[in-house]
Amino acid sequence: MVVMIIMTLLMAMIAPSGAKMLDSFEKSIQITKDKQELSKQRSMSFLQAKEQNIKIADKIYRISSKGVITKHEKSHDNH
Repeated sequence: MVVMIIMTLLMAMIAPSGAKMLDSFEKSIQITKDKQELSKQRSMSFLQAKEQNIKIADKIYRISSKGVITKHEKSHDNH
């Protein structure tokens, strides 16, 4: 019984930090995937000599035909 109580207390202390670590790990994986996609699109723009806008993680990036990436802010104008 004492062992069960000790194990329960340990799990109660460890579980929240484990969940935070898992969440942090998932975010870092998503950031890596986003960077890879941006790099891929940059290469394609350069090879095709074509400008493009892409949306990754709710951010819009403009890639020039020379492969230069700039963060594109949406205008609030209704043009």
